[in-house]
Amino acid sequence: MKSYRNILFRCDGSPEIGLGHIVRCMALAEELEEQHSCNIVFAVRKSELAIDIVKKRFPVYVSNETSINYEIWLSKCIEQNSIEVLVLDVRDNTDGTTLENLKQKYNLLIVDIDDPEDKRLSADKVFYPPVQQVKEMDWSQFKGDLYSGWEYVILRSIFNHKYPRPKNKIPNILLAMGATDPSDMTQFTLRAMNSIEFRFTVTILLGAGYASTHQLFELLKSVQFQYAVFQDPPNIIEPMGKADFAIISFGQTAYELAALSVPAIYLCHSNDHVKSSELFVNQGIGISLGKFSKLTQQKLIEAVSFCLTEKNQLKEMAERASFLKISNIRKVSSIILGQNE
Repeated sequence: MKSYRNILFRCDGSPEIGLGHIVRCMALAEELEEQHSCNIVFAVRKSELAIDIVKKRFPVYVSNETSINYEIWLSKCIEQNSIEVLVLDVRDNTDGTTLENLKQKYNLLIVDIDDPEDKRLSADKVFYPPVQQVKEMDWSQFKGDLYSGWEYVILRSIFNHKYPRPKNKIPNILLAMGATDPSDMTQFTLRAMNSIEFRFTVTILLGAGYASTHQLFELLKSVQFQYAVFQDPPNIIEPMGKADFAIISFGQTAYELAALSVPAIYLCHSNDHVKSSELFVNQGIGISLGKFSKLTQQKLIEAVSFCLTEKNQLKEMAERASFLKISNIRKVSSIILGQNE
């Protein structure tokens, strides 16, 4: 059995697409480095925000966007680092031919994460959450191994531990709209919540790329509820773990909160996110309000009011989440390295 040591992660992040792919890949990279002594490098395009985050922890190869040839760029990364495994967590319409050429030329193992694009068919191992889209894809040309389930959701290791549920006298609501919040769901939600008469506090979690901090604090001067603001905190469990429920932009945070047994209301950027959020609704652990571009403040107010008043149902949602075995990053890393099959 071949022993893999040199691994290249290809992923992107930006204010427009957020940092979920970056966070997920860094979590897996740290596991592979710390538990399996793998050598890790990243290949990232365009965004200084994403590049700066990754290079604090791992070497990063950046593309020359003025004259990029995708295959040549990745070839240089592979050759300079004797890469044996290429991990893809990117939606950039890479064609399967490019991957096949790289695979044959360098005898690569290709791993693909949560990918709706056809390049997944050129991968050797693919990992997905148990969303309906996976069943609806055409896999007839796929010759690799498909892993889909709650346990194959890739989360940071801190979410693999159980934490005590909060015992708040006044309900605490977590507001977390991702690392960049390009549509400023944060301020939209705060305006809606300011008209709710029930008593509650709000924990506002801002990501590293949130660009409207000044306007946000101007808005907070006029709210009627108590609040606390955290921006890119070093211990993410602290603001997340104290919440009775959350209002979030659907994405990686949805899985993180489910792992913490925190029910959530989901606001979705895309139709794909709307469909993925149905997984949480069907499990009875969250409420999806559909696509954000069509959301009214009144609909959001009604959902928040429901969570504040129907405490028994909220408790049941948290209990259902606690029974789900969400994320086993150690298992995923072992499968990638061929040690758990």
